[in-house]
Amino acid sequence: MKKTISLLVTFLVCSSLLANNKLPNYKISNPKEAEWFAENPSSLPIWMTEDELNRIDEIGRDFEPTDPPPAPIRNIAEFNRMQGVLIRYPLGIPVSLVAEMSENVTVTTIVANTFYQNQATNSYQNAGANMDNCNFLIAPTDTYWTRDYGPWFIVDGNNEFGIVNFPYNRPRPNDDDIPIEVAEFLDINLFGMNLISTGGNYMTGGLGISASTELIWDENPTLTHEEVAGFVDEYLGINTYHVVPDPNNTYIDHIDCWGKFLDVDKVLIRSVPETHPQYDELEETADYFAEQISAYGNNYQIYRVFTPNNEPYTNSLILNKKVLLPITGSSYDDDAIATYEQAMPGYEIIGFTGSWASTDALHCRTKGIADLGTLWIEHYPILGEAPVQDEYLIEAEIISYSGEPILPDSTKVFYRINGGDFTSINMNFEGGNSYSAYIPAPSIGSQVAYYIHTADESGRIENDPFIGTPDPFTFFVGEQLFPDISVDTLITVEGQSGTSTDAEFLISNDGELGLNFSLSYTTAIEEEIEYNVPDSPSPSSYNYNTYTENGWLDYDIVDSGEISNISLDFHWATDNWPQEGSFLLESPSGTQVTIGAGLSSGNYSINIDAFDGEELNGTWKIWIEDSYGDGGHQATNIQLTATILLEQEEWLEVSPISGTVEPSESQTIYLTCDATQLPVGDYEGNIEITSNDPDEAVVNVTVQFEVSPGQGIDGEVITFSQLLGNFPNPFTNSTKINYSIAKSNSDVLVEIFNIKGQLVKTLVNETAEFGVYQKTWGGKNNYSNPVSAGIYFYQLKVNGVTKSIKKCLLIN
Repeated sequence: MKKTISLLVTFLVCSSLLANNKLPNYKISNPKEAEWFAENPSSLPIWMTEDELNRIDEIGRDFEPTDPPPAPIRNIAEFNRMQGVLIRYPLGIPVSLVAEMSENVTVTTIVANTFYQNQATNSYQNAGANMDNCNFLIAPTDTYWTRDYGPWFIVDGNNEFGIVNFPYNRPRPNDDDIPIEVAEFLDINLFGMNLISTGGNYMTGGLGISASTELIWDENPTLTHEEVAGFVDEYLGINTYHVVPDPNNTYIDHIDCWGKFLDVDKVLIRSVPETHPQYDELEETADYFAEQISAYGNNYQIYRVFTPNNEPYTNSLILNKKVLLPITGSSYDDDAIATYEQAMPGYEIIGFTGSWASTDALHCRTKGIADLGTLWIEHYPILGEAPVQDEYLIEAEIISYSGEPILPDSTKVFYRINGGDFTSINMNFEGGNSYSAYIPAPSIGSQVAYYIHTADESGRIENDPFIGTPDPFTFFVGEQLFPDISVDTLITVEGQSGTSTDAEFLISNDGELGLNFSLSYTTAIEEEIEYNVPDSPSPSSYNYNTYTENGWLDYDIVDSGEISNISLDFHWATDNWPQEGSFLLESPSGTQVTIGAGLSSGNYSINIDAFDGEELNGTWKIWIEDSYGDGGHQATNIQLTATILLEQEEWLEVSPISGTVEPSESQTIYLTCDATQLPVGDYEGNIEITSNDPDEAVVNVTVQFEVSPGQGIDGEVITFSQLLGNFPNPFTNSTKINYSIAKSNSDVLVEIFNIKGQLVKTLVNETAEFGVYQKTWGGKNNYSNPVSAGIYFYQLKVNGVTKSIKKCLLIN
């Protein structure tokens, strides 16, 4: 009842707002629409309102079709070069996104009048936007979804840029006219394709292949499927048009809600858990595209981004060498960024929070403007297993749409063999727009990676593939062969305190292709610490507790160390509105993640790696938030587990750190284990080897260094038996106690006492050689029971004589 009353109040407030000149003459039909207009008084919603549903016969009523562009036609893909981006003000995106885009391209903002232009200018300036890269198009609009109604760019058979207009699938005449306005603004050709559509339901690979959902058929009931395909062929140059069922089964049926062309032969499709209602449909869609052939002649490479709670990660914007990604604060944001990094190496992936929904996010509210002076490279690459030849012909069509001459000395093919360094060869001008070069063939089974590079006198520099070095085309000479790394994963080294010890191990290649490797190493060690977190307040639905619960818990952690992982186990109880509740965690440095949103009652164990690299010590904030503000959610039985990296003396050096191992050969890796600053004890380091072995791309080698008594720290003879302190101090789980022994065959006793002088733990009772020692006390007594927090004293006796006493502090 409470929610219904609130919506009715919102309905009445919005009716008043609309009556006061925001969207004149618009009739609000239901509380959902009233709630929308309360927050967005200057834009119609993305869905069709009830009023519009009664006016669908007005769609395309005043549309003016034209003859198709002269063939052949190339439809500009989102991942092609852009000179700008089209948005509308008042904004549907954060102004920080405007500032980011203005760093490298022109941001063209549609505004209704100069009042809004001035308002937008002030907003952009305050956000730090590059105003030299901001301009304005004055035109009326109904909404801010420029993707849906904005222009589709093409290059026609006369090598001229143009815009293809279409009847927008909403009865919104102002929005519908925007492609006409943009064509006039840019002074380029305009063509009218009489096919009802929307940009959110269209994606193209740029070389004659595009895709939409069956919505394109449903919205054009008077056309056959063949006639629909004919339109996109005649006006957009699309000879293969994939029309698929919408696997999301949502009201909007737009393809950008679940899929995206990342390149000519790369497709991103969302994935969900098997328990998700759309799991089967999404898997069928992914399988369908995996079986299709790209314009390059290979099967599409399919990448999946995990969206368990319907996160809008496919609804991103590719803007030249950046991917602008809608994020939600969920713990899955980092996984989404990692997916894009894997699919698009070399691109900068930048996350933005906003008023995103699974059916409406960043991509919907932005539209790239093609670079009208593009330096275009069209090349159909050699991929897969190529026939054995003495050399391989690389051909390309290169066109400078700026009209400036192409620089012949800068037009090259860069190639490398088996992951080695890139070598360049000049491309020869063959007449017209044609260029060619030959890559000399390496041995059979070798992998060749290459890309084309060119520049013109306009200052433009271009590569194909677009990103160049990080993601080149690859093929194999004849049958694909593989390297096979072989290495011992445990190396044991024995040394003496005060000295250095050399050791070595082999990296061998048992495969048939050269093994390229690089390695890194560390002597930091991991330690896992557990914390029991108090329960959140009562889950009552009516006490409004969770909306203002920022700071329900400020949890102070004194343990120091770099975080390598954090996990959180908890039980979640919720009322009848689980979709409104979120559980959040914030680090001392301000990193914030949503651990769970819309969870149902149950137990959860969630890994959170967003805090990797931050320090553990400080105040952590944990809270529950309710999007409606009325509570009804509680977290109990919360256990926070942190794994931290503890730095220690850097005793390990490794050489060489990179190289190539030919088939059936080995490379010796030399180690230096330096114990000049180490007490007696056991130490562990890690060497990470990265290689081009597809089965074992990363191998970890553990180095165990056993340090026995020697001359002592700094190589000096130990003259005193004494305690050398403990670390860490204070400590939670364990601490390391260091001491020196000046004479061999000494009877050594290390004991720990409580503040009352009572013996708690006999840590050492042995005969020892001279040297420096380190022993760990795990905070337990002689009966293996944990002791309580407090001050403790530890004492060293040598041959029955007390040498020194020190103090340590155990905390919870």
